[in-house]
Amino acid sequence: MQSIDTITEFLTAAAQGAAQQKQAAQFRVYDLSRRVQAIDSTRFASIERDEQPFPHPRQAHAWLGVVFWTDVQAHDPYIWFVKLPLDERALFQHAARQHFLRIIVEALGTDPAAALDENQRERLQQNPYLFTPDEVKLAAFHAQVSRDLDLPPSIFYEDAHSFLSGVQEEARWQDIGIQGIHDVIARLQHPDAPGQAALQSNLSEQYSQWPEPLADALMLAMEHQMLPQALQAKLLSDLSQSIAHDVAQNTLSEHSLRLLRSTSGRSLSTDYQGCVRTLLDAFPSSEALLVTLAARSWEALLDYDNLRQYIEALAAHSESLFVQTFKDLVMLAAIRPLLLNLLRQPPSSPDLQRAIDSLIQHTRGRSA
Repeated sequence: MQSIDTITEFLTAAAQGAAQQKQAAQFRVYDLSRRVQAIDSTRFASIERDEQPFPHPRQAHAWLGVVFWTDVQAHDPYIWFVKLPLDERALFQHAARQHFLRIIVEALGTDPAAALDENQRERLQQNPYLFTPDEVKLAAFHAQVSRDLDLPPSIFYEDAHSFLSGVQEEARWQDIGIQGIHDVIARLQHPDAPGQAALQSNLSEQYSQWPEPLADALMLAMEHQMLPQALQAKLLSDLSQSIAHDVAQNTLSEHSLRLLRSTSGRSLSTDYQGCVRTLLDAFPSSEALLVTLAARSWEALLDYDNLRQYIEALAAHSESLFVQTFKDLVMLAAIRPLLLNLLRQPPSSPDLQRAIDSLIQHTRGRSA
């Protein structure tokens, strides 16, 4: 058997094996590390060749959803979830990846869609690199896979679409399925689909009026998507108004944090970055804000002024949060050079100096 050194090579070999059986096969890789999103196959192959870093690590790992299907079972693709460690440059640790692939190949050969016997199932269950996503990530993942593969949405889609469009006003929001909400939000970028105009209009008008549990469920779906421009603009306008109210009350509200997360799919936009700047000015000591920005809105920190202000706020909050968050953010390829440049500048405050000293001490302690 030809040596298989990467996930791409394994999936390509599987597709070639299917072709020999006169079946067309394809695969797709999704990044579940932070925001659930597909990774272009050419880019993923380049990452596996160490030509570029993994784009959005979390906790120094790549969290992947791998989808493989043939034309005869496209309605039921083979899926597995893989968590692989990365080195300090956000490149795959080769030994760990090889170990993962060895377990897979020994159990499956080169056919990930093959029926498994009891022995194969047991060997796969012992694979230390497999993981189970939480309920929200799983719902976001399945919504995107069914959309991307042109598969029908879940059975919960119709009721969720009707309620969120304002068609079934007498329906109870408590009866809407989480998967249905994710299916609806994942399909918002199809403006010509039936009912989309009414859906987006109702979401724009009602989002801030719905009960908190429903708004939270929508937030958890929206933060994995780039919302349509009109809906994004309306929610950002709501966020600006909510921030102004919070500033007047000197309290950062859950409503503002919810809107911040809901619109984070477009956190590179100037308007979004402006909201982040205002929040950091007004509530620099809010741990909820600091954690949200690192976990969901990290792209807004590509604005150098926002990043500098954020790092100073982290340092003032606590050395432990500073070290933990810095180590996570510095793994992001886009932010890494900006962070390292900040470290080279004279510290702007005693808090920042102490936090940097703690970071250096912690780094030396790990390498000793």
